[in-house]
Amino acid sequence: MLITRPTLPTGYSLPGLPIVTRQLHSSNDCEAYALQSSGEAETVLFLLRNTGELEYRTRRLNDWFSVQSSQILSSHERVPAQQSPPNTSGFLLTLLGRRIEDENLQEAKGENLKKLFHGMLDAVDRGVPVQMFPSFNPSLTWQISDQGVVCPLMPWEGAELSEAEKVRHVAKDFYLFATGIDPKQLAGDVPALLRWSKFGGEELTRIVDRCLMAKNPRETITTLHALSRALGRASSQDGKDDSSEKSAAVQSSVAGHGLDRVAGMHALKELLRREVIGPVKNPEPFRRYGLSIPNGILLYGPPGCGKTYIARQLAEELGHYFVEIIPSELASPYIHQSVIKIRELFDAAAEQAPAVIFIDEFEALVPAREGLGGHQQYKSEEVNEFLAHLNSASEKKIFVIAATNQPDKIDPAVRRTGRLDKLIYVGPPDEEARHEMLALHLEGRPVAKNLDLKTLSKTLASYSASDIRFLVDEAARNALQKNCDISNASFGVAMQRVRPSITPQVESQYRSIEQRGL
Repeated sequence: MLITRPTLPTGYSLPGLPIVTRQLHSSNDCEAYALQSSGEAETVLFLLRNTGELEYRTRRLNDWFSVQSSQILSSHERVPAQQSPPNTSGFLLTLLGRRIEDENLQEAKGENLKKLFHGMLDAVDRGVPVQMFPSFNPSLTWQISDQGVVCPLMPWEGAELSEAEKVRHVAKDFYLFATGIDPKQLAGDVPALLRWSKFGGEELTRIVDRCLMAKNPRETITTLHALSRALGRASSQDGKDDSSEKSAAVQSSVAGHGLDRVAGMHALKELLRREVIGPVKNPEPFRRYGLSIPNGILLYGPPGCGKTYIARQLAEELGHYFVEIIPSELASPYIHQSVIKIRELFDAAAEQAPAVIFIDEFEALVPAREGLGGHQQYKSEEVNEFLAHLNSASEKKIFVIAATNQPDKIDPAVRRTGRLDKLIYVGPPDEEARHEMLALHLEGRPVAKNLDLKTLSKTLASYSASDIRFLVDEAARNALQKNCDISNASFGVAMQRVRPSITPQVESQYRSIEQRGL
C-alpha cells in the first residue's frame, strides 16, 4: 500500500541504471522499484529515505542483505551517491522468486503454506548473526514457494522485541500472507485461519491460534523454538516418542548451531559446556558424586560483548523449551501483580519442563533490597518471590540464565551459591573471535587482496563485538569516499575515529568483581 508519494515515476531512469517499470513500495522509510531486466531474475532499486541517521541505517541494511539467502537475493550493491535521488541511499538488488504481494496465497495449498511458515522462521534465524529481526512487509518480501525460501528486504525498525513479541509478529504476518487480512488492524479476536484460507487446515489454524490467542494460557506459544517444534521442524516424522524427539532436537543443536555459532571464545564455551550443559543434559554422573544440578547462571560483563547472544545460543544447545523475557514484561502498575507474573512464568516453564528461562537486564528484576527506598518496598516482595522459585528450579527441571552489565546492583541473596550457582564473566572477544567477526562483517564488500585480518585482529584488543561491527562500517565508508577497496589504510583511518569502548579501567573493574566473586 502506497502511503507516501513515490519519488520516481514509471519510465524514469536514473543515470547509468535501467528504466523504472513499476513501483513496488513507497513509505516514509523506504521505496522500491522494479527496473527493466531480462531473464528470470528481477532487478530492484531499493531506496532508503533520509528520516534521520541515514548512514547508520544504510550500513545496517547492507548487513541485513549480506545474510539473506542467495537463492533469492543473488546480488546487492550500493548505488553511488551521485546516482541516487537527493536525500536517499540506494541499493541495486537482483532477486529471484516472486513478491508475496503478487502471490494469491489464499488459494495456496496447505503444504506450501507450511513451507512459507518454515521459511519465515529461517529468515528470523538468518537475522541472528547481525542481531536484527525481519519485517515481513508483503510488498518487500520475496519467496520461492516450492522451496520454502523467504527473503524480507527490510529488518525490523521499531523497538527491540521480546521473544514472545517475535512469535506474535511472525504469526500475524503469516496470517496476513495466507488470508489477506491484517490481524493488527482488527479490533477483536482474529478469525480462524481456515475460514479465510482455502487450504489453511486445522493444524496451521491451531498453531496460529496458540501464538495469538490461546484459550488456555498454558498452551500459548511464546518462543521461536516452541513455534518451530509446533511446525514439526524439530521433531522426527517416524513415530518416535517425545523423549526421542527432544533428543533429536538437542543433537541437531549441538551439531551445527548452539555455541558453535559463537565466534572464537573457546575457553568460555568449554566452561559453559563443562559447568552448565553437562550437568543439565546428563545429570546422573553428577548426582552419583553427590553434586547438585545448577539452578542457573549469571552472565556478566561490559556492554556490547554478546552476553545476550551467548545466552540464546546456550539455550539452543540445551535444546529445551525456551522463554526469554526482560523485566519490563513482568512490571505492572498494580501492587502484587508483578509477583503473580513471576509465579506464572515459573509455573508455565514447569509445565513445559525441561525448560530454560532467560532474563536479560537482570539487575532491574532483582535489585539490592537494602538500597530500596520506602516507595520501592514492593520490589522486595518481587525479589522474595523470585528467590522462592529459584531455590527449587533444578528440582522442577528449570534452568535460569540471567545476563547483566551491572552485577554489583543485584541483590546478594540472589547471587549466592545454591541459587545462581555459576557467575560467568563474558569479556571482550578474544583474538580468534575478532578475526571471525571481521571476516563476517566484511563478507560481500570490496576488500583489498592485501588486507591482513590476522594482524588487524591482534590490534583490536578491548574492542567489543559491537565496536568491531561499527569499525568495519567506518572502514567501508572511508574506502567508499576514496572509491577504492577496503584496505589496511581504511582500517587505520577508522581506528582513529572508533576507539575501543572497553577501557583498561572498565575491564579491571569487571575483573575485580570476578576475583572477589561478588
